[in-house]
Amino acid sequence: MGTKRLLLTGAAGRVGRLVRPLLQEHYALRVADLAPLAATANHDEVLQGDLADPSVAARAVQGVDGVVHLAGLVAPDVTFEDTLGPNYRALLALLEACRHGGVPRFVFASSHHVLGLHAPGLLAEEAVVAPDGFYGLSKAFGEAACQLYARRFGIRTTILRIGNADPEVVDGRRERLWVSARDLVQLIAIGLEHEAVRCEVFYGTSRCPDPFFANDAAARFGYQPQDQAAEHRAAHFRPWAALTAADGVKHVGGKFAAAPLPDPRTRTR
Repeated sequence: MGTKRLLLTGAAGRVGRLVRPLLQEHYALRVADLAPLAATANHDEVLQGDLADPSVAARAVQGVDGVVHLAGLVAPDVTFEDTLGPNYRALLALLEACRHGGVPRFVFASSHHVLGLHAPGLLAEEAVVAPDGFYGLSKAFGEAACQLYARRFGIRTTILRIGNADPEVVDGRRERLWVSARDLVQLIAIGLEHEAVRCEVFYGTSRCPDPFFANDAAARFGYQPQDQAAEHRAAHFRPWAALTAADGVKHVGGKFAAAPLPDPRTRTR
């Protein structure tokens, strides 16, 4: 069997730029984004376009063995209208394209913000969804859409509730849900390769002190995080005790949970 080809969406984004070179070591990539993308020495196939357009989505998934869907609009102040295209329509267009194109595997980048209004504490995969804003709400929709297409059409799907994927850990809240690029790629690979995957929910976290999330499901699929959050503290790291309500310390979602909820009818982007 030759090298598998993957579609990586959101490849120009913050997380996409971190995982792309690691995925290149094992897969042939087709990279997609709204923003311009440069080809690399690995000769990735590049696609620039709006995945909310069904024709673009169909072209994006043609001939791939799996999709890693990182693309989406993220900010604490996004409105419902802002997210409709990139976070709702684009996901549905991709899932439909996978259904009709026979793509067998789908990895969806969800977020800890689907649980953002929970108080800090250890949460399992079964925790009640409690989004902290319209971004988190769009990810809750995305998880439900993935369940629909996995269960009705047999697309083997993995939902990754990603914590904080910055290269350095800047404070004590993020330290409890941080994930390194190589640990995130390990989770992605489980979603793409493990034979037992049907529709799974994993937390995208590394080894974290006083973690917010119990990642037992990922462990059952063989996940063994390699990196310790405490070993990646930034020079200006702020400990948990120094954080305030303005930092969102009362909720898992941090500043996203502390930010005012905008009028859903407006558009800011």
